[in-house]
Amino acid sequence: RYGEKIGLPRNFVIFDDDDQVKAMERLLKETGLDAQVSPRTILSRIDRAKNRGVDPRSIKVGIYDEEVERLYPMYQDALAREHAVDFNDLLLRVLDLLDHPQVGPVLKARFRHVLVDEFQDTNRVQYDLVSRFASATRNLTVVGDDDQSIYAWRGAEPKNLLDFDREFPDARVIKLEHNYRSTQTILDAANGVIQKNRDRHEKSLWTDKGMGDTLELYQAGDERGEAYFIAQSIRRMLDDGPHSPSDIAILYRTNAQSRVLEEHLRAARVPAKVVGAMSFFERKEVKDAIAYLRLLVNPAADSAFERIVNVPPRVIGDTTVDRLRAAARAAGCGLLDAARLAARGEVAGLGTAPRKKLQSFVELVDGLCDVIQQGASVGETIIQVVDRSGLRAKLEAEASAESRDRLDNLAELVSTATDFDDEESTGEDGEVPATAVDAFLERVALAAPGDQSASEQVVLMTIHIAKGLEWPIVFLGGLEDGLFPSLREREGTSEDAAMEEERRLAYVAITRAREKLILTHARTRRQWGEIRIQGPSRFLEDIPPGCFGQKYSQRPRPSLVPRGPRMDSMDDQSSPAASGQWRARRPSQQRKLRDEFDQRSGDDDEPVFQVDGDAPSVGFLIGSAVSHSTLGVGRVVAIAGIGKDQKVVVDFGAIGRKTVFARFLAADASGDELN
Repeated sequence: RYGEKIGLPRNFVIFDDDDQVKAMERLLKETGLDAQVSPRTILSRIDRAKNRGVDPRSIKVGIYDEEVERLYPMYQDALAREHAVDFNDLLLRVLDLLDHPQVGPVLKARFRHVLVDEFQDTNRVQYDLVSRFASATRNLTVVGDDDQSIYAWRGAEPKNLLDFDREFPDARVIKLEHNYRSTQTILDAANGVIQKNRDRHEKSLWTDKGMGDTLELYQAGDERGEAYFIAQSIRRMLDDGPHSPSDIAILYRTNAQSRVLEEHLRAARVPAKVVGAMSFFERKEVKDAIAYLRLLVNPAADSAFERIVNVPPRVIGDTTVDRLRAAARAAGCGLLDAARLAARGEVAGLGTAPRKKLQSFVELVDGLCDVIQQGASVGETIIQVVDRSGLRAKLEAEASAESRDRLDNLAELVSTATDFDDEESTGEDGEVPATAVDAFLERVALAAPGDQSASEQVVLMTIHIAKGLEWPIVFLGGLEDGLFPSLREREGTSEDAAMEEERRLAYVAITRAREKLILTHARTRRQWGEIRIQGPSRFLEDIPPGCFGQKYSQRPRPSLVPRGPRMDSMDDQSSPAASGQWRARRPSQQRKLRDEFDQRSGDDDEPVFQVDGDAPSVGFLIGSAVSHSTLGVGRVVAIAGIGKDQKVVVDFGAIGRKTVFARFLAADASGDELN
């Protein structure tokens, strides 16, 4: 109606996310910057600045400042040429209208009452918009909880609510402290965590639902032991009733944490789905890294070639790829071999520049093949892929929340591969066989998402996505300093402000539970293939001791810290929390040979769980010699399950490692002769 007053025609269009990306892609190609920076990196810089109502060129962060300086006016000109606005401009242009001498007074008097919900999630531009709409009547009502302001990374400003009574001194403040969702024990835990924040309105939630169940706390040896505990606990809850899968949620700080949980939930036959993100192996950056591996072990994998030839961007255009396809058809070879021909100048129609880029790509692939031939483990191979290809450098340079999430997923892929390396047989020199990458790819291909057709499923999601939702039972994992709370530096945010937001995030996570809350953390966690010792989250210390009931906190000796059974031996295992009885056994020496970064003591190994009332299990120990009627003599390296269904992973030397039922094995008296 009033667009023409600020230069917008009545038929203006709104650019959605895809439109914005395509527009920025065109500008990057025009300026020759498409190989240096991604469209989303520049758009995220523009978005953050517009959320604050400032010119993106005025914010200097030390990286891509010149690119923003050059591209922002071009982006705005591109919008203007198409009579378009992006989502941020929708608000900014309304502010322009409110400043217009004729239109402004009309708009300010248009609404007698202005009501805003979730006010703690508003940014500065939205705050200005609301306050101007209400400036004529002063009839403004806002509802919000400053303790749940968790979206600073996308522009939310908690001070909009915290300073509201200062900017509107005549405002009446009504505290809504009566909670109708959670038990008092859960609320006491949430209150204990959030009360450590200084920049907040003082309040304390209460309920008339009663104290309810106490909180459970479980410490695992590593992330696999944590996931195993969660999966088996849920399996037991579903078996015992009365809860159904849709009553249960697993929450975590970062998307990368879902991978090991998905794996163990599948093994425990728990119907589950990831909400708000793709299943781990379906995520773009993970599929990109996997495609590199596929091409390395199978040079004829044209689909892998096409996926990664320009990932990260190498300015190898569609025309170049089309000519490679034609050359491959003519020569009867794959695209990688066609690229070799092109690098030697044997493909018609390709200039010097594309030939050089293809030559660089071929050299990259050949160098990575050499890494495998030299005996690198699968984990190390993936690290080399991520580093040499430029994937890691590109994501680190972007320095956005999305790029950090993608880096976490790549780090988790390395951890997945390193776990796989630990499980696989090694040669006499300790190197992983050349076929290991093939075997890993087969494992990944079989790691399909769980049954998505089930009518009821356990949900997995980040805490940010869980805001506003609730479940009878909530598992909150990864409660370790550095993971939750995250200790990463944040652009334009002080350490204190960042920690207060992490504390608010913990408050949100805790209050998602209605009846039962189980908290878990791991003593060690892999990152980029290295094992790191993790300290418990400082938030656990803030929870009043009376909130906790049973704590499963393992001691290193003699009760061993569980690492969780390996995936090839997980079938009918019992829950590690069922009785708290650990069976001591000899330390495994093989792990020390396989993983030089392992910081755990020699007897920090997988536990054997024995549950009261179950049939006794065969008395094998890790490291003991056993014999099989067909496979011969070997040593036990892992045990899972109990009774007649107990399974044992045995290293049979030249044959390799095999998983067999314990009832088919016998103790071997000649075991002392085995090495």
